[in-house]
Amino acid sequence: MIECTGFNKVSLVDWPGRVSAVVFLRGCNFRCPWCQNPDLVEPSRSAPLVTADGVLQYLRQRRAMLDGLVVTGGEPTLSPGLTAFLALVKEIGLPVKLDTNGSRPEVVRELLDRRLVDAVAVDYKAPLRLYGSLVSCDNPENVAATIAAVLRQKRGYVRTTVVPGLHTPELLTEMVKAFPGLNAGNHRLQGFRPGTCLNPEYNRLPQVTPHEIARLSKELEGAYL
Repeated sequence: MIECTGFNKVSLVDWPGRVSAVVFLRGCNFRCPWCQNPDLVEPSRSAPLVTADGVLQYLRQRRAMLDGLVVTGGEPTLSPGLTAFLALVKEIGLPVKLDTNGSRPEVVRELLDRRLVDAVAVDYKAPLRLYGSLVSCDNPENVAATIAAVLRQKRGYVRTTVVPGLHTPELLTEMVKAFPGLNAGNHRLQGFRPGTCLNPEYNRLPQVTPHEIARLSKELEGAYL
């Protein structure tokens, strides 16, 4: 089954508009220097495992008070037990949101086709041409395929963490124009926060405020096709 290293029993922010539980799966195939969950990226730094049976038991007991389950990481699609776990969650009757870096489009498509996830949030880190140097991803075309699938099926959204000094209006515009299906409704910017970054050098950067996110979002309105 899945290897969970964290479980938030109630969250009001991980699935906008819903009261959700959140399960964190360890292991990731990217190395984003601004990542805020280094303990999930590098399994040697992970906390003790939370049992999948324990998570499922809680979900059964609290089904009436929850609007859904968010499965995040790390990168959840790397877990060989993910499909079986989500099938059990759907038996409980809970909607599921999957957070993914987009590196395994075949897994995401299968989960969508089997109705094991109801929404997908795909992280769009930077222009695809920079994925190799920025996040150690050798197959950015896989990310493009995942983004395209989610946009085509209208089953989620794309999100970009705005990092100071990297995500200029020009760079964000380049990212937007690479996917004609992106628009102000399905592309969400979120602000970088220092403190626990995978690369400690990034902790010296300033936090990106909601005001800055609102300003950048406004500037991008003309870039969406």
